[in-house]
Amino acid sequence: MRSLAIVVVFILSTILVLGLVAIGVAIRNPKRVWSRVVGAIIGSLALLAGAWLALIDVGLGVRIFGGVVVIVGAVATGRSIRKG
Repeated sequence: MRSLAIVVVFILSTILVLGLVAIGVAIRNPKRVWSRVVGAIIGSLALLAGAWLALIDVGLGVRIFGGVVVIVGAVATGRSIRKG
């Protein structure tokens, strides 16, 4: 059970970091093409990870956390795709 808890903490930490990086990408308006591509990739990963987390049947708190990550990932992806 301890190893399962470590895996869960790793997964949730990864999704949290993706969300935080996506917030940074959304706030900062990337001007260069490579930074927009990286921002779109990170935003898309945050969007997918948050959607997965929001759709699993675990609990309300995890679903809300996943929904927030989805929103942040969508905003980051949209801002990265649009021309700065």
